Amino acid sequence: MIAKRHPLAALLVIPVVLALLAAGCGGGSSSSSGGGGSADEGDLTYWYWGESDAPGANKWMKQMIARYEKLHPKVHIKLVPQATDTLIGAFKTASQTKRGPDIATQWATLPVLTPAWTGATAPLSDLIPKSETDNWISTQENISQGKLWGMPQYLLGVPFVWNKQMFRAAGLDPDTPPATFDDLLAACTKLKAKGYTPIGMGNKDGYTGAWFFAIYGKSQLSSVADLQGIVTGKAKFSDPKYSGFYEQMAKLRQSGCFNDDISSLDLNQGWQLFPRKKAAMAWTTDGNALTWAKAIGAANIGVGAPPRFGNGALASYYTTTQSSSAMITSWSKHKKAAAAFLTFLHTPAALDAWYAETGVFPADKRFSASRITNPVAKQLYRLATQKSVWGENYLPPQVDQNADLPAGQLITSGSGAPSKAASLWDTVLQQWKTQHPDEYQHYQQWANG
Repeated sequence: MIAKRHPLAALLVIPVVLALLAAGCGGGSSSSSGGGGSADEGDLTYWYWGESDAPGANKWMKQMIARYEKLHPKVHIKLVPQATDTLIGAFKTASQTKRGPDIATQWATLPVLTPAWTGATAPLSDLIPKSETDNWISTQENISQGKLWGMPQYLLGVPFVWNKQMFRAAGLDPDTPPATFDDLLAACTKLKAKGYTPIGMGNKDGYTGAWFFAIYGKSQLSSVADLQGIVTGKAKFSDPKYSGFYEQMAKLRQSGCFNDDISSLDLNQGWQLFPRKKAAMAWTTDGNALTWAKAIGAANIGVGAPPRFGNGALASYYTTTQSSSAMITSWSKHKKAAAAFLTFLHTPAALDAWYAETGVFPADKRFSASRITNPVAKQLYRLATQKSVWGENYLPPQVDQNADLPAGQLITSGSGAPSKAASLWDTVLQQWKTQHPDEYQHYQQWANG
């Protein structure tokens, strides 16, 4: 998603992982290839991530653990919140040592499927009945070889938001957002003329660039198969069909649409500009949009689909995923207990508690949209539940970290032209295929399936 990845993860993994392994090993941290224990007892360790997408997620999870342990006194769950920067690298190291969590969070699709292909996780569809998982939304993002490998907890949509007061002051229609990139550039010009920073984002960590790929990398494509084709080698990323969105990103920078310190702020820091009324527009998450509506007043925030670029069939698709997916490790001695807890997180009471705490929509068909009464939330829900593709989900983690994130940084920092960013992709894709032929083979099989 994020949806979120970090180009420096490889440099930061080792010291963090050692600390996590020292602090995060529970009763299920020893290697075990079979069984799964009892559903009603066991010491579990949960490496959890979600707060960045959905403020309030950590508090909710602590509440759910307390409720579950009260209902099941022989189950004990140790929660270990994960850092965004090391989420992928930490679990990769844990999977090599077969020590660490019983339940782990990874971002949807390739970060979930890659460890599945290497035998680091157990298929949830072998542990949780189909009658339950059929209620979960977006499970197709985590299916490979006919099995489900990750549990979705929530939907993550990427709306475009704007400050209606600033729009009005700049002579723009406060109820009509930019529909195209030309409209966006025109809005930037008017906002700058009034002394406003048009777009507030942060790309020190590379996530704004990664989101641009997730949102706009699909804009000139016909299908998901086109996205997979740049990974399998059927096409070159340097083809403008795939990399042309970098030209639009460069135009925004050259026109002064971004905040001047975009390269000095990480994504979360950049996001603080909008609720502080230091920027007029941004791309963000559903949870942040709702939080910002409280900060500046619901009447002063507009939420809508991002400005459109490209004429491919996927250009009309929104960008929604279930970013934070839960997996059960193959070495856990308590797989049944872990599966029972994950099932509990999708009970109606847990889903209602999640929505009450975060305002983010649960990834479950049993959640009733009638609970959504906030007008801003209603609009976000309409956006999040339309046809959608999150392009970043189709990237192997190594490609995402070593190409997607730094390529965007080249653009926002002005240190590289779009052609250089596109060339980096082609180089990293070839490196990944050469260094990880097993992953490449699995990817080809998955894409063909």
